[in-house]
Amino acid sequence: MPGVSSVEWSPPVGGSSETWLVVQEGGSASAPRAFRLDAESLHEASAALPFKSQVVKRFQASKRFRFSQALKRTLSAISILIVSLAALAIITGSLQLRFVLSDSMAGTFERGDLIAVVSPRFVGIEQGSVIVFNYYNQDRSNLIGDFSHRIIGGNAETGWETKGDANEVPDLSPVLTQDVIGVVFGWIPKVGFLIQPSNLLAVALVVIVLMVLGPDARELLRDRVRNR
Repeated sequence: MPGVSSVEWSPPVGGSSETWLVVQEGGSASAPRAFRLDAESLHEASAALPFKSQVVKRFQASKRFRFSQALKRTLSAISILIVSLAALAIITGSLQLRFVLSDSMAGTFERGDLIAVVSPRFVGIEQGSVIVFNYYNQDRSNLIGDFSHRIIGGNAETGWETKGDANEVPDLSPVLTQDVIGVVFGWIPKVGFLIQPSNLLAVALVVIVLMVLGPDARELLRDRVRNR
């Protein structure tokens, strides 16, 4: 029949004289249509089929596959967009990624965590914010280093009072607005330890072994997992 891609007949169901016809027109993306044939006429049916139709099964499998492919493409596009925006933000200085090197903020984030820092041009600074800043001695003659501490007082005019969450006393010197590098808006635990040279070397060796040995190595790993 022109335009018909699949046809399926069923034998009489349940001992009755009814025979079912399943027709799919226009390819695998088209929904199948079901017809009930009795002794007198052929009727299109909207109720569930009383038998397992292979045409309907293939259509449902095709529908799930198309959905999964569309979902993958959508997620891939979103991922590319997010990565592109993050890269642009990092290149322009709007976003910085920094590793925590001390325990002064322990309990909030730990040594080795990766923190994301947004430029103060885009995020407001207020009491309670965790900021990254250039920290000077009291007469501002010497830059001690970059700190990541919480604002516990002060203001933009006279300077911010800061303190590490794990420290017992506040920082001695006020943080001026021009000293603020950015505001911490999120962090990922332990990333700093994961990308240590020794850990990266171990991962690289595993990848090289899998590439060299190929399917044999993957089959060996699967066997080890199944046998546990």
